[in-house]
Amino acid sequence: MYFRTATLGTLAAAAVALAWRSAPTYTLQSTGAVTLHANGSEARFGVVPQAVRGRPILIVSLGAAASAGALQLTVAGDRPPAAGRYPILSSWDELATDPTSFHASFMPGSVERPLGWYHGESGWVTITETGPDRMSGTFEVRARGFTAADPLDEEQWVTVRGSFDAAGDSTVASITAIR
Repeated sequence: MYFRTATLGTLAAAAVALAWRSAPTYTLQSTGAVTLHANGSEARFGVVPQAVRGRPILIVSLGAAASAGALQLTVAGDRPPAAGRYPILSSWDELATDPTSFHASFMPGSVERPLGWYHGESGWVTITETGPDRMSGTFEVRARGFTAADPLDEEQWVTVRGSFDAAGDSTVASITAIR
């Protein structure tokens, strides 16, 4: 009887641990022109086929519907990159042909009330774990853009740091495949 109870307890604990590990999460913090802290469970990635010059891109989306802010990391390719450290590029032109670097966009605030928009100029993304349905990592992005209060001044700078454990999402690929 004790053995059965102990076994059930161990199995239940393992199931809870696996369920906890499977929940997507992200955290990000910006300093500079806009200071904020955001975290949540909106951490997803997916492939958009033939998105840039007929080639697929993989998009990591953190906090897309959050009220504090959102970050999008984009890399050329049709699958998650291998574990490693990748630079942030400032040009979209290079993105279509370079599967070893990321492009970043940061929008502080919510979709209804954006506080500005920033384009990644430099930094890095470190992928720590990767698979078809899961990708984890950390990032530091130095970005230039504008605040909503002064959209004509595009020389405002922010630094965005954080981490993510993102779940694979086939929604984006499915929608573009329907077209």
